[in-house]
Amino acid sequence: MVLLTCAVSAQVRSTDIVAIKRALPEFRDISVWKGRTGLTLFSPGGKYLAVSGKTADVVIYETETGQLKTKIDGKGFRAFSFSPDGRFAVAQSTGDLSMQVVDVENGKTVREIRGLGKLSSINKFFGTGLVNEINGVFPVPVLEMGRVPATRNWKHILINKNDKEFSIVDFETGTLKFDLQHENFNSGWEGAKLAVAILSGVAGTPAGYLMLGSQSNAQFSADGKYLMLSNGNKKPTLWNVDEGKLVAKFDAGEHVFYTKFSPDGTRVATSDFKGITKVWDTSTGELISTIGDKKDDGVVAGWNASGEKVIINPLDKGDLQAVDPKTGSVIYDFAGSMPNGTIFSNDMKLLVTVPRKNKAILFQIWETETGTLLATAPRAKNQDSPVSIKWNPANTMIATAEGVDKVVKLWSIKGELLQTLSNSSMPVEFSDDGRYLATGGVLANTKTNTGYLWEFGLEEDVERLAMR
Repeated sequence: MVLLTCAVSAQVRSTDIVAIKRALPEFRDISVWKGRTGLTLFSPGGKYLAVSGKTADVVIYETETGQLKTKIDGKGFRAFSFSPDGRFAVAQSTGDLSMQVVDVENGKTVREIRGLGKLSSINKFFGTGLVNEINGVFPVPVLEMGRVPATRNWKHILINKNDKEFSIVDFETGTLKFDLQHENFNSGWEGAKLAVAILSGVAGTPAGYLMLGSQSNAQFSADGKYLMLSNGNKKPTLWNVDEGKLVAKFDAGEHVFYTKFSPDGTRVATSDFKGITKVWDTSTGELISTIGDKKDDGVVAGWNASGEKVIINPLDKGDLQAVDPKTGSVIYDFAGSMPNGTIFSNDMKLLVTVPRKNKAILFQIWETETGTLLATAPRAKNQDSPVSIKWNPANTMIATAEGVDKVVKLWSIKGELLQTLSNSSMPVEFSDDGRYLATGGVLANTKTNTGYLWEFGLEEDVERLAMR
């Protein structure tokens, strides 16, 4: 047995304290250089917990009992998700983008969704597409296993062979619904850019945004009506998912590498290689506004909850900006923020940024609607910036990790350090009811890689025994 202690700040409510429920021996850690991504993901409702495994690509535990339920193996997975009802686990192969649909209770494969062919070696390693859209601070795609590209209701799944050939598949039956022919672009070059960005140390910087480009290049609208494909080409395409029809081919003029739908899906913002963002009407395909220029360039980070403001991450020395999508004019700045990833809360009402040229602050928390700075977290001498930031479901707490091997810390939205989780590490994930937290980690006495399941509000002391 290994006794793990968790440093807890004074005057913290018991419900804000997380304690170790158990160690997860079947956990495989993250390795950038070995191309090994980490996974921690709860099923909807929190009944199951999936982690990247040692003896299989994905291992699924029953959360409450700690029982190992299912192992899912292949020749490497680039994406993994649970179905909305939690009954099925879906794993997407790195090799050919085929998918296994597995019944979690009995571990049997109920169907396979065919991929579209072999991929280049560079694309196998880095991947393209929607799968990494939701993960952490940019460019966490190389650190955390992505999610299966599907509409929110799981009616449709997207499969792509490369940056030109895409298909929409029915999840319930696994049958092909539509083939989509998209503007061609060199996917090998996109993967090579990611490798260059990592090796040159610019990942997560303005230069990294320009290099990494289309790693997040396909996106469904929230209502599942539209699919946007923007793979670094000059003419991104917008599709009606239900009908499989091309709605519009936007004449962007430059290589577009990033897109974000407004919350209601009526508009979509695209950012090109030169840092110019354009807002388009999804029903007509017409250009609504242009944001930025060569001297004031940026990347779309997202929208506020009402869709009245589009948030732009600067690529140079400026601050994060809230911009009117109708006119392209700046409404307000998030003063002192840095273009190093902008992480929105689940309801889009709050966001976290990393400060620019301020070594006394670790991160900032803002109100998206007004641009009001709500809190800052203090930064210790020689402390690194966060590599991963995750919000809890209630948007009352964030978890951070400053590197692959750095411990996970929990913070209040007032910027107060609530808890330091010893021997923990990324990846980090909250269950959707906020009861549980999953992290990577090591056993204290052996430094053996393991995962950890944590629980909030336990009556016991915060020092818990983790069984080997």
